[in-house]
Amino acid sequence: MHRKLFLLFCAALFINTGIHAQPGTWRQVGQSGAWANTVLVASSGGTLYSIEKSGSLYQTNASTGVFSKIGTQSYANTTLLLGGDKNIFSIEKDGSLYRTIPGTAAWIRIGDKGAWANTIAGAVMSGYIYTVEASGKLFYTNASTGAWKQIGKAEFNNTRFLYAANGSLYSIEKDGSLYAISTNDGTWIRIGTAGAWKNTMAGAVMNDKLYTVEPGGALYETDLSTGNWHQIGKSDYANTQFIFGGLGKIYTIEKSGTLYEINVN
Repeated sequence: MHRKLFLLFCAALFINTGIHAQPGTWRQVGQSGAWANTVLVASSGGTLYSIEKSGSLYQTNASTGVFSKIGTQSYANTTLLLGGDKNIFSIEKDGSLYRTIPGTAAWIRIGDKGAWANTIAGAVMSGYIYTVEASGKLFYTNASTGAWKQIGKAEFNNTRFLYAANGSLYSIEKDGSLYAISTNDGTWIRIGTAGAWKNTMAGAVMNDKLYTVEPGGALYETDLSTGNWHQIGKSDYANTQFIFGGLGKIYTIEKSGTLYEINVN
């Protein structure tokens, strides 16, 4: 009798483990609708940083959903929020770049006031902030000093999304094509099929892979070295507002303001 119970227990454990391991399984994290007023997000490790309509900045433990306000500084004029290894970076309506140190809530301007006006996309990697302007110019900025320099030619005016991974930059252009961009000289090369990411409405990089969501609700994983992609799970993500990665998981905030954790492994 005991042996039968043990075998049943093992079978149940195997089934439950198999279900949990299925890519595309997801669970709610934290309170329903707790992020309903979120207007911008960035992530660093397992922490989500979000700005609300009020201009307040919050940090959230992505695995538990526990959140807390950071400082008293208003981020109501922030237009772009980027996550670095330890700090987060924001660009304001006047084009000024700021570094926020989450542990102390210090908010420090980097570089000259207004130097990042007309920025349309950005990414942080290895101590540098990479930004694209409406003119098509690509810049890298030292995250500590604010010193900046243009990379390559002014060819990036059609960039919609900019990501950093594998020591390179990756962009999704308005026509839906994915490109790898050299951080050394700005040369770029298309990856995968032209226009394959045209319907992307949100994306995030984790473990050097790109995860994107389309209006039909499909979640895709793209190998950035080849451009090969495949769908993960069912088309359950049509209501995704924001997507970000951390702790080996992908997280989404839906239009309802609810946070979810998605298993992609």
